[in-house]
Parts: sequence; structure tokens; C-alpha cells
Amino acid sequence: MSLLNSESAISDAAPKAKALRRTLIALALLTIASVVAHLYVKSQVYYPVVRLELPGGLKIAAVLPETKERKACGDSNDRFLAPFKQSCKECKVAMARCERQLDGLELAMREGTQVAYPMVIASEARLVVLGPSEKAKAGCKFLAASMVARGLRSAVCVDLTIPPKS
Repeated sequence: MSLLNSESAISDAAPKAKALRRTLIALALLTIASVVAHLYVKSQVYYPVVRLELPGGLKIAAVLPETKERKACGDSNDRFLAPFKQSCKECKVAMARCERQLDGLELAMREGTQVAYPMVIASEARLVVLGPSEKAKAGCKFLAASMVARGLRSAVCVDLTIPPKS
């Protein structure tokens, strides 16, 4: 009888061992997957992108320094917009987003490609002023001077637009 009990105990232990092994394998795979997911999220880059509409027909498109976290990106947009919200009640935020990938004008600005608008270059931030040519140039110079007055080490307005052929 004792021999039958020990055989029964062995046959009961085998499925339990298999279940335990499967559970341990599943836990190991989940741990690996969560580590990979965490590393993937940490490697992501967010680009704060803002578009403003100003009085007088001017618009600003800004690409701010990239961030590694979504929250930091939103905070960057908020810091950029704060002076406009305080000093320009007529200014309208057309867009403030955290882009994972840039395209079009924003990509050209970030890469330093020639664009058809005057651009403020400040540290890693790029701002273009869109609108009537003379107003856009004056707005660009004003923005650069304002950024320096607010404590930014360097901000310059460059007009890389190609002049029309005569």
C-alpha cells in the first residue's frame, strides 16, 4: 500500500512541476518583455512643436529642443507659450503638440534646411515667422531680441530665403 501511495504522489507531482515550470517561464518572458518595452520608451524622442497666430497676419512655427519624456515635452511647450499668453491677449495658439516624428516645415527647420521664411535660431530651438515679407522679417528680429532680453544666451534672426531673380 505504501508503494502505491508513493507512486501516486510521484504522478501528482509531475503535473505540478510542469505547471510551476510553465509559470516560471511565463514570468521570465513577461519580465523580459517589460524590460524591452521600458528601454524602447526610454529611447523615444519627443519634439515640442508650436504654431501661433499673431495680430497683423503673422504666424510663428516653432520647433523646440527635443525631450526624452512626453511630460517634459508638454512642459517645454507650456514654458514657450507662457510669455505669449501673458503679453499678447490677441495671440492664438493654433497648435501645441509633442511630435514623435517631424515632417514638412518642422523637419526642415530642425535639420537647418533652407526655408522660405525668416528664422530665429536659438540654441536648439528654431522659429519661423510666416506672413507678409517685411512684417515677417521685423517679427523675426523682434523675437530674437526678445529671447535674448529674457535671458537666452544667443538668438539670431536669419533670412535664408532665396531672393527673386531679376
